[in-house]
Amino acid sequence: MAGTFPDAWEEVALVTIQKKGATAYQYAAITETIDIAQGDYPGESVPNMAGGRIWKQSPEEDGEFTLEIYPINIDSAASNTGLMQEFNGGTMDTSQPLATDTALVASVFDASQKQRDRFIVAIMWTDDAGQSSAMDTTTTTNAVALRFYAKECRITSHKAEFTDGILKTTVTFKYPGMNKAGAIKSWAWESTNETEGTPLPALTYT
Repeated sequence: MAGTFPDAWEEVALVTIQKKGATAYQYAAITETIDIAQGDYPGESVPNMAGGRIWKQSPEEDGEFTLEIYPINIDSAASNTGLMQEFNGGTMDTSQPLATDTALVASVFDASQKQRDRFIVAIMWTDDAGQSSAMDTTTTTNAVALRFYAKECRITSHKAEFTDGILKTTVTFKYPGMNKAGAIKSWAWESTNETEGTPLPALTYT
């Protein structure tokens, strides 16, 4: 038995964020707005002496997406919390009370602070109420799903506000179009086949 895609995906989505080589955590319960701005793949035409045009292709630009979330605390080892420690970088504090890392090495390149952590972020829309992670394989054969994910993501912006009477942070992730070797794209769209019920594969980032 296979599923049927809805007329449109509305209201809810699964959001999973994982630091490279670490544990994946879920953020759907505190995410309000998801904006995906994939990098443009630009180019322009160049005139030649015959009056024609030759297409000059430019490299694929970086992509980014923004999540509006309602943080509760800064625990980096739990689902549905804030992303304060992930944005700050350095050593993740796991001993209560929690605090972002403030230690720096003066005049020395401190890789733990200045080299930004990389993440995979997966966003899934599905009609399967039992699906608990956007990175997991889809297991219900009569359900359908659409997924976007990006690897090599860095958190480039983390803005907190209380203007609506509730603490909200707007978090921006930015990712390159492909890896350093130019062999693998950093992002992908995936969907199930409603006529066959073939599941999506699980995602990893090690």
